[in-house]
Formats: sequence, structure tokens, C-alpha cells
Amino acid sequence: MLKFTIRIFVVAAIAYIAASQLVNRSLGYLLDSVSADLSYQAVRGQMYALHKDLDPIEPESRAAFIRDTLRPHYGLELKLVTPERIEATDKEKQDLATRGFIMRDEYNTYLAPLPGEPRQWLEMRLPGEPTLEKWITWTAWLALSLVLAAVLLLLWALPVWRDLDALRNATLRMGQGDLAVRARLSHFSGIRHVGESFNQMAERIAALVENQRSLTNAVSHELRTPLARLSFEVDMLGQDKFQAKRDQILHDMRTDISELEAMVDELLVYARLERPTEDIVKQETVDVRDWLGEALAQVAHQADSRGVRCTVRDDGLPAHVQLHPRYMSRALLNLVQNAVRYANARIEISLTGCPAGGYELIVDDDGPGVAPADRERIFEPFIRVDESRDRGTGGAGLGLAIVKRVAASHKGTIEVQQGPLGGARFILRWMSPRDSAA
Repeated sequence: MLKFTIRIFVVAAIAYIAASQLVNRSLGYLLDSVSADLSYQAVRGQMYALHKDLDPIEPESRAAFIRDTLRPHYGLELKLVTPERIEATDKEKQDLATRGFIMRDEYNTYLAPLPGEPRQWLEMRLPGEPTLEKWITWTAWLALSLVLAAVLLLLWALPVWRDLDALRNATLRMGQGDLAVRARLSHFSGIRHVGESFNQMAERIAALVENQRSLTNAVSHELRTPLARLSFEVDMLGQDKFQAKRDQILHDMRTDISELEAMVDELLVYARLERPTEDIVKQETVDVRDWLGEALAQVAHQADSRGVRCTVRDDGLPAHVQLHPRYMSRALLNLVQNAVRYANARIEISLTGCPAGGYELIVDDDGPGVAPADRERIFEPFIRVDESRDRGTGGAGLGLAIVKRVAASHKGTIEVQQGPLGGARFILRWMSPRDSAA
């Protein structure tokens, strides 16, 4: 704290001295006419008396008269000067014409012409301030000012230093792994906004670390099932009694490998959408029918195998929409695959424009639906209402979590309701760049 206070003190002292000089010079410039008038009023009586004494005396006798008669009774320095030493400026000539004498040296010296030949000027100089006294006065004022500045700065620096120290301790604790630590600063703190920014950063870091920890635990759990199946299938291949089922075992192994590849792919997509980049949020205009048709074509085989019919409602269907083709197609595919997995026989897809701007994609199915208690948690990673692990309905548990992140990257939302077909209704809304700007 000592270094901090000294630095602030030095800066404040320099600023104080500079400000004092600026104020003095500014006031002197602005109040020059007032000071001149006050000085004139203060000495005009003495000038009148000196003129009254010196004007009648012959020029060659004035020096002796000043030395012998006037100087012993005046506390002023009086002497005669020749006109050549005056060299009056235009302003001084104006003052001479209006006031009868010239004022110089910050109104400490006064010059007045005397009659007669040769021409003479009377110079009257006020007593100067003793040099030692001047230095003592300046030193006292400077010392008093610096002490006052030091006290005020100390009163200001102590709370700031306390808050900075609290922020430093919070940073050290967070660096040591305490992600719950937060900077507690006074409501009147001058660096409160810094503390709030730190706390927001700490919240974000804690959420990211917790998310990564949960994701790592979930991934290790989810990978265990297909790896266990692969291990078991490899053991079966090594036993003679399963040679007749070799082709089926190999088929199952390929299926498990495909499941692992799909899970890794979903993990990469989910991680990439954690913090969308400019490339991810950049939207393009696509043809709606082509876009929906490609998604339905990818799930056609799965839907046929389960006897599910997928249809697209034409009412309100726009010709084009703006979206990120790759990621929004992934979201649409995940929603349709999820519907195929749980539907009994029918899926309906619709896409319309929202009254408030943007678009609304709806996927309805006639399956069992989603219980109200599960409608929020199903969008969390590795959360499945159906906990089965079979190849038919198990899934990786990341599909709907990816949909939620894709919606967020498009400044949109995803929600699930009870659908008109008796099953679930997933509603994905997002804003177009034009509507977002508006």
C-alpha cells in the first residue's frame, strides 16, 4: 500500500502545483484591470504629495532634495531617472495620459514625469518583501498543502486499497481452485464495477468448469456401454461356439462403432456450440422445401422401419428462410429423429413466420409425450426420459442439448409442449438477422 499511496501522492502534488500556477496566472490575467485600479488608488495620494514637493524645485537640485529631505521620511525608494530609460509602451502612454504616472513590475514600481529642463522622471519603488520571509511563506504554504493533500489522499486510498486487496485475495483463491469465491466490495466502492466484472467472470468460469466436469463424467459413463458391448463381442469372436454367429457379431460390432462415432460427432458439435463464433452464427437464405426434404430423406429408412409416416404441413410454409444451413439442419434432424424414435405412427412438421419476426419450426408426434416435470431437463446433455440403452431407442442423450445450443446461436428458443396429435410438440423459434437488427 505504501508504494500505491506514494505514487498517488506524487501525482497529486504535481497536479496541485500545476493547478496553483494555472489558477494564479489565470486570475492575474482576468483581474489585471482590478489590480491596476487598486494600485492606482493606493499610491495616487503619495504621487500627488511628491509632485507638490518636487515640481517647484529646479531639476539640478532635486536629487539633493530627495536625498536630504524626502527619503528620511518616506518608506519608499525614490530616485530620478532620465527619459531615455523609460521607453514607455502604448498602454503605458495611455495610463500616463489618464492617471498621470506609469505602473510597472506587478505594480511595485511607479514612474512620473517632472517639469523642467533637462527632463526628469521620478521613480518610486515600493519596499520589497524580504527574500527569507518570502521563502518561509512559500515553504509553509507548500508544506501545509502537501500535508493536506496527503491526508485527503490517504482517506481516499485506504478504501480503494482495501477493495483492491479483497479483489486480489479473491483472484488468488480462485486461482487455487475455489470457484465459489466472489469479490465482496462496498456499495460505495470506486472500483465496484471492476468487482462486478470479476464476479461475472467467476460465475462464467465456474459454470464452464462445472459443465465440462459434468460433460466429462457423462461421456465416461455413456462410452462405457458401447465399449462393454464391443469387448463382449470380441470375446465371442474368439470362442468356437459362436462361429456360426460370426456375421451377426461383426454386424453388431460395426453398429457399436457407428454409435461411438455418432457420439463423438455429437460431442464435437456440442462443444463447438458452447461459444458460437461468427462463422456459426452467420446465416444464409435457403429454400424451405429443399431443406425440409433433405432432413426427411435422412430419417426415411428409420421411419419406415418403425412404420412412422412423416409429413410436412403446407399451410403458412414460407418459400425461403434465413439460418445457418449446417447447424440448423442438425437441429432439425435431431428433432425429427427424436420424434421417429418415440412416435407410434405419425409425425407432422410445420414452419411458419412469427408475428414478432423470425421463424417457428414445429415438430409434432403421436407418441407418449413428455411429462411436465421433464420438459426442462430433457434439453440437458445426456438426459433421457427413456433410460434404455438398446440400439432402438437409447440414443446418445445429446440430440436435444445440441438443438438448444443451435437455437441459442440463432438468438432463438426451444420448448416442448403437449401436442395436438397426443404426443410431444417441439417448438423451435429463431430470429433472422434482419429482425434481430430491427
